[in-house]
Amino acid sequence: MNSPTRKIKSVVPNEVWQLAIVFDDGTIRLFNASVAREEMGWPQLAYPQTFKHFSYSESALTWPLLGNVTADYLYDNSAPVTQATLEHHALRLSYKNQAPTEEDATHHVYGIYLHAFSEALFAVGESIGGGHAERGGSRRMTLREWRDWPGWKEHAILSGAEWAIPIIESHIDDPEMLADRLVREICRRAADPQ
Repeated sequence: MNSPTRKIKSVVPNEVWQLAIVFDDGTIRLFNASVAREEMGWPQLAYPQTFKHFSYSESALTWPLLGNVTADYLYDNSAPVTQATLEHHALRLSYKNQAPTEEDATHHVYGIYLHAFSEALFAVGESIGGGHAERGGSRRMTLREWRDWPGWKEHAILSGAEWAIPIIESHIDDPEMLADRLVREICRRAADPQ
């Protein structure tokens, strides 16, 4: 059996069924899950919980309910990605509807998205009313801005991300390690989002 020629350093999914894969030579490539869905006969990858529920080693990525693909397969079936594209590579950390509230009876959603390849690591938002011309808003924040924001813990709780608070606190000065730990936990929790 031949040794793999490529090694995986990290993998970050996004919300449009793509994996940003960092290889050991420093290259980052974008893998579209539809490739494995079609070539491997894994239609379950169309479900976000299945797609995001994976683990990886340096030699392979494993979807527990489906099987694994090698680092070489991922490299050969992915495309180079620009830093500009990676800036927008977003993974939902959490979101939760808190309605009814004083602002809206049916739709008052708090959310947090992780941008693992950006200095503005977090996007925090509040959606009130839903739909076109809704109330609310969002903003991107660096880890420093997040750390200095007095409301970050409350927003995490309202977003349903109480689980993330200890991870954030333990890596509050290390954005790369924090992003890695959050991504791994998001993927672990994907099988049971509650």
